[in-house]
Amino acid sequence: MKRIFRLFFKLVGLITHIGEKIKNNIQRSIRIQLFTTFILCALGSFLVSRAVLPLFENINESAIVDYSFSMRVMYFQAQDIAELAIQNNSVDSLRQSIDQENEKMESHQNTLKMIVTDEVGKVLYKTKQVKEEHIDLHEEIRNAMSFTMNQPFEEAPPNMVTSREEFSTLVPLTLQDKKYYFIVSGLPQGEAITSTSEGPIPFFIGVILFILSFFYITKRKMTQIESLAEGVMEIAKGDLAYRIEKKGQDEIALLTDNINQMAEEIMTSIEMERKVEQQKNDLITNVSHDLRTPLTSIMGYLRLLREEKYETKEQYDEYLKIAFSKSEQLKNLIDDLFDYTKLMNDKNTLVRQQVCLNELLDQLMEELVPLAEQKQRLFIKHFPKHRIFVALDSEKMVRVFDNLLINAINYSAGDGKILVSLEEQDDLIRICVANESDAFTVEELDSLFERFYKKDQSRTNVTEGSGLGLAIAKSIVELHGGTIHAKYKNETLYFIISLPFTT
Repeated sequence: MKRIFRLFFKLVGLITHIGEKIKNNIQRSIRIQLFTTFILCALGSFLVSRAVLPLFENINESAIVDYSFSMRVMYFQAQDIAELAIQNNSVDSLRQSIDQENEKMESHQNTLKMIVTDEVGKVLYKTKQVKEEHIDLHEEIRNAMSFTMNQPFEEAPPNMVTSREEFSTLVPLTLQDKKYYFIVSGLPQGEAITSTSEGPIPFFIGVILFILSFFYITKRKMTQIESLAEGVMEIAKGDLAYRIEKKGQDEIALLTDNINQMAEEIMTSIEMERKVEQQKNDLITNVSHDLRTPLTSIMGYLRLLREEKYETKEQYDEYLKIAFSKSEQLKNLIDDLFDYTKLMNDKNTLVRQQVCLNELLDQLMEELVPLAEQKQRLFIKHFPKHRIFVALDSEKMVRVFDNLLINAINYSAGDGKILVSLEEQDDLIRICVANESDAFTVEELDSLFERFYKKDQSRTNVTEGSGLGLAIAKSIVELHGGTIHAKYKNETLYFIISLPFTT
């Protein structure tokens, strides 16, 4: 019993699984949906037209009189009488049948005409209502054969006969070595037959029901298509924020997703183009400002020197020193612009070599110790004991680490501790430079790696930097297939670099 229940539940589960699969296939294909809808509507319309058929049969009812059954009876009666006479090999059987018909006629019953003739057509025996003494056998045979060919009584049922005409059948006999012809004729009795026809009304009901049901079931799909068309029109007018509502899982739903995604990508592309255009304008403005500021100072101090507007040799040296310092700032800015433009070139390539990151970072921090001590900063490192080797362009990556370490020295707050960590995570190398810092908003963190971005937008002091350092660092890291991002947590600013193990 348990086995039977298990088999039953397995069967139910299989049927449910197949039903779910069929349902999913129907939901995902508009072609199958339309085909299924067509079949269901056609089947329902057919069943309804068959169901209402009895209501309209009486409208198309007609009655006819059929004489074929009576003719069939007369035909087989003549055959039976002839067969009995052949079995007895005597004409007496024929005479007895004729006498019986005469008796029926006397009692006013419906009787048949019966005639027995010899081979030349002379009437030998007959019923009382027959007046002929001689029969044209050729004519009788022709009529009997013609009628029998049109009415194949040997096959049931015979063709229906609706006109009442005298029926005649002829049977040739050989009795006691003599040839006879037995002829039976008479008016057949009619049988009323009622017939009905479907008529056009059930058919038209089925057609109308099919059209209404098909349009009703497909109305939702048509509404979805209309909504899709309206959405495309809205997007074409420029409303890229418009989104078409997705319904179902079929091809129309997939098309809806694709159109929404296309609108999203176009809107993103346009916003990106606007952002690039704005960045280009900002680049021109910032470059003009950053180049003009030191250049103005250089020209001012050189004018003082040319016009000898100094009083002592020390003042002369001070003016010359300031002009030279501004020239160096101007050169550094131009170098940064050149490096950034070069890195933005798609044809820029890397010269990779195996580098020990532990030693590279140690060396850079050692070189920056005097600057850090000058500003009362302290490096704290967390490196693994084993050496970590990565294939990278050391010259470019030195610039990235150097930029992050100098920024940490210049902008650290609090106790001035700068944390530098190096660790392995799965298939990545993670380098982190962290220092205490003033608060950063999410928008400021997102903008740190943009060109010429400075947290202080007044830009009054160019010695703070060109604003290209982090943008250059990001380009170099991404060129190595890695990522760099910043986060602010617990009053600490973290710059995190992730590099893949590249061989």
